[in-house]
Amino acid sequence: MKYFQTILCASFIINSVGANLPSGFKKCNVKQIFSHLCLRQAIESAIKQMDRPIKSLGLVSLEPLVIPSLIIDAGSQVVHTQQIYKNMKLSGFNETSCSKAEFNYTTKTLNLECVVPRFLMQFNYEVNGKYLMISVYGKGTGWLVFLDNHLELTFQFGEYEKKGKTYFNILHQHLNMRPKDIDFRLENLFDGDEESSDRVQKIAKENIFDMYNDVKGGYEEAFGKVFAYIFEQILEKVPVYDIFG
Repeated sequence: MKYFQTILCASFIINSVGANLPSGFKKCNVKQIFSHLCLRQAIESAIKQMDRPIKSLGLVSLEPLVIPSLIIDAGSQVVHTQQIYKNMKLSGFNETSCSKAEFNYTTKTLNLECVVPRFLMQFNYEVNGKYLMISVYGKGTGWLVFLDNHLELTFQFGEYEKKGKTYFNILHQHLNMRPKDIDFRLENLFDGDEESSDRVQKIAKENIFDMYNDVKGGYEEAFGKVFAYIFEQILEKVPVYDIFG
C-alpha cells in the first residue's frame, strides 16, 4: 500500500456547533435525490461556492486549498523515490463539472463521476532517488497539473445521533483518477544544473503515464482522504434533514 501523509488542520477552522447549509446551497429532498439531476446540480453549485470562505460552516476558501505536507511513497516499477511535498496549494476545484451523482439512501452510498479541467498542484518539493532508473535529486519549488482529470469518487456513510438530530459521517471513500494529460516542472533539480534538469524532465514527460501509473494508488488514496476531509467538515455540522431538506 502506498504511504501518504496529509495535514489539513491549517486549512480549516474546526467547529462542532450545529449549522445549516448556506442559503445559496441548492438542496434536494428525498424524492429529488433519486432523480440524480438535482443532486448533481447541487454538488456542482456547492463546489463552485467554495472558492470563498463559508463562515457558517467554519470553512476557509478552498480555492486554493492549502496542504502543509503530503508524502507519496515510491512505486514498484519506475518511480523509485518518495515524493515529498510541502506548502502545497491545490487549485481548479471550482471548475468541476459532474456527469453522475447517485445517492442510495438504503446503503448510504454516494457515487460521483466528475471532471476537473485543470487540477493544479503548486509546492515545495524534495526528491532523492530514481525516475526510470535515472538518479535524481533536488529541493525547490515546482508544479504538477492534471488535465481533464476524470474523477470517480465513492463515499460510504454511517449515521449517528447528536443532540436529537441525525448526522452522517464518512466510513470509507474510494477515488479513481484518470487524467487525459499530465504536465509538471521542478525547479532547482540537480541543485540548479539546468542542462541535466531539462534532459531528465524531458525524458520523464515522455514517459509520464508510466510514472503516474506506478504511483497512482498513492495519489488516489491521498486525495481521496483530502476530499473526504472537506466533505466531513460539512457533514459533522449539518444534520441530514438539512442536507436533504
